[in-house]
Amino acid sequence: MRNDHRTAYWLLLPWVVGVCILTAIPLLSSLVLSLTNARGNLAVDEWAWVGTDNYRRALGMGDRHAQRASHTPGSTVMVRNGSQELAISHPDDTDRRTPTDPKFRLALANSLTFTALAVPLSVCAALAVALLLHRPMRGGRFFRLVIYLPHLLGGVATIVIWSWLFNPQFGWINEGIRTLYALADPLVGVFLPGGTRGWPVPRWLYSPSGCKPALIIMHTWTMGGSMLIFLAARQRISARLYEAATLDGAGGMQRFRSITWPHLTPVVLFNLVLGTVFAMQTFNESYMLQNRQQGGGLLFYALHMYQTAFEPPYDFGYASALGLVFLVVLVTIVGLLLVSARSWVHYDGVHPQC
Repeated sequence: MRNDHRTAYWLLLPWVVGVCILTAIPLLSSLVLSLTNARGNLAVDEWAWVGTDNYRRALGMGDRHAQRASHTPGSTVMVRNGSQELAISHPDDTDRRTPTDPKFRLALANSLTFTALAVPLSVCAALAVALLLHRPMRGGRFFRLVIYLPHLLGGVATIVIWSWLFNPQFGWINEGIRTLYALADPLVGVFLPGGTRGWPVPRWLYSPSGCKPALIIMHTWTMGGSMLIFLAARQRISARLYEAATLDGAGGMQRFRSITWPHLTPVVLFNLVLGTVFAMQTFNESYMLQNRQQGGGLLFYALHMYQTAFEPPYDFGYASALGLVFLVVLVTIVGLLLVSARSWVHYDGVHPQC
């Protein structure tokens, strides 16, 4: 028995070493840096301990060092002016809690908005396509390959191609919209004067309102990985359950609600958690496709951390604080998903409360 334990420890050793070197040590180093004023333009011996100032800067609480005086917030100070004595009220501490990093809230809001829209849409699309491809059809394997392929084709080249497709002047997407306008013009002209001639086309990556929908479309296009997981889970459901439901007179929607959906809810949870983690870390798309006409619409959290750390003044300490705040936000979101799963996730088709 002891030999078996020793063997297990030796087998776990590479994993433990990898976690320590690649995860634990960098995390602790980031925690230490977040409590300093570490910058790239300062020597290491010039780094100073600043405590939680970086976190207060991110959360918009301002610099309150100047307020740490003998006067308490809200107190009254008597000042003598010649023969007169004037009462001056000390300003309240909360009056100076002004945001010091407006990009933090903008970046966090952009990432949360993108994740809240892109992940559910991608999961729903993957589920619908998986249920469609599960049915026997001619060329089914070819369609599965075509839909899964975009999941493998991520990278800079793909993002550049999408930027061409979303170009408002000559992009294929807007050309297709203009073609639809032209086809619908005779019918629309019967009800509206001028038809579709004055209808605008989206500016996509060149407008604050169109840049996020463009990225959501790009994200949904890569739903092949989730689709494959859904397809594998659907194939594991016993056909006898559907046969029994059909004999009982259950229709297609009833079979989906009573059999398909309960068995697929664990996979839905898995794809939601995995999709949320990856969507919140979106960087390549925002880094390559951002421009001034977007009004900061693609300033995602990962991009803000990168700009803080690797662009002048190379504020490593503050970037480390941003990273740890991001970790807390991400853990909170995933935790809420896991807690909510108790009410809607079914295992082996049985409700967890049964």
